[in-house]
Amino acid sequence: MSIRESIDQAPMSKYQVMVVGICLVIVLSEGYDLLLMAFAASGVAQEYALNGSQTGLLLSSALVGMALGSAFIAPLADRTGRRPLTLACLLLVTVTMALASITTSFAQLGVCRLLTGLGIGGLVASLPVLTAEFSPRRRRGTMIALYTTGLPLGGVIGGLVAALLTSTFSWRASFVAGAVLTLLLLVLVYARMPESIDYLLVRRPAGALEAINTTLPKMGLAPIEALPEPEPQAEQSMKAAIFSGRNGIRSLLLGSAFFIMMAAFYFAASWTPKLLQQSGLSAQQGISGGMLLNFGGAAATLTFSVLAIVVTSRTLTIAALVGASVSFLAMSTALGSLTTALLAAVAVGVFVNASATGLYALAPDCYPASVRATAVGWASAVGRLGAIISPILAGVLIDRSWTPSSLFTLFAIPLLIGAALVAAIKIPAPQQVSIMSTSPEGVQA
Repeated sequence: MSIRESIDQAPMSKYQVMVVGICLVIVLSEGYDLLLMAFAASGVAQEYALNGSQTGLLLSSALVGMALGSAFIAPLADRTGRRPLTLACLLLVTVTMALASITTSFAQLGVCRLLTGLGIGGLVASLPVLTAEFSPRRRRGTMIALYTTGLPLGGVIGGLVAALLTSTFSWRASFVAGAVLTLLLLVLVYARMPESIDYLLVRRPAGALEAINTTLPKMGLAPIEALPEPEPQAEQSMKAAIFSGRNGIRSLLLGSAFFIMMAAFYFAASWTPKLLQQSGLSAQQGISGGMLLNFGGAAATLTFSVLAIVVTSRTLTIAALVGASVSFLAMSTALGSLTTALLAAVAVGVFVNASATGLYALAPDCYPASVRATAVGWASAVGRLGAIISPILAGVLIDRSWTPSSLFTLFAIPLLIGAALVAAIKIPAPQQVSIMSTSPEGVQA
């Protein structure tokens, strides 16, 4: 029996729960760091005398950084290790959040937000992989679903904290708080988070056997005498392992699904309050619609975590994407009526967030450990392109006299295509995903 099979068949230990819990706390913190600018924007714009376009650039700079971080920072986890990358990204976020609090110009703050986004992008693309690797296969969907609650909940909690700090002190205080929190997490990760066993078995850095045998007993598993023989596919180049053969098809399907999901997600998150107002509701009612959308998102991820115990992530993701399409169509017909519009907003939040949770739960199962963080990072980066493009596209179409109803209808159609793409993804059998050989001929570290 391979080590991966032993982990998958054993109960989830308190130690594994601790590791997943650390990942959740990190992403909660990064939800605060990412969405902080939305709450600080008013004070920043007033202090630096910014116009709307400049404020918009500040709001989007962290998202651009996230896309770059997912594409170019997260893949380093497959080369240097999950733990070193997590520490480096937390350090980057700590430093840039602290620097943001002492900036003296729009340009300086924009650069700090871009660099903060780089660190967050590296974390949010690589931490789901670490969560998956420390979870038994039967609990993986549930654990990743719980993990994905972190970003929206971090934004909600962070919004309350940032509002209090900004009103009591200034917008700079909210950045200082983010830097201090991230620094504390940096210390926690350094002291408590181990390296991934999957990574140690694939890359075999110096001391790999000792590190594995330090971690396994904490998980309730027996130590091993020697490292197993690596399988041939572990020697493939990352590019070939991700973009050739069956994995190439999976990457195309998964990346396209991420693009569609994030395009719909960020269109709804960015434009729902404004479009509700354009449809005849008051400004406060429009804001309520946006809040209910986020509330639906938090409820969706928690519900997904429960359902993932008995239903596969792939099935749940297909159902969520179909539900998202239907809810967008419902929103297109509900605009203008307060009750139905708010109910539709909840449905949009539920199904779009469930789709995001499902894709992040599904992605690690599509690849071997040797390229897992790289593959998930690239899929997430493709999705971030959709996140950047869709709000801009919606604004252009509004300027060309598209109605709010037609915009929601437009984004409903690709979601059905996304469901079909996920249905077409063939998940490898567990023994194909695992690179941990059961060969009796061990290799000493």
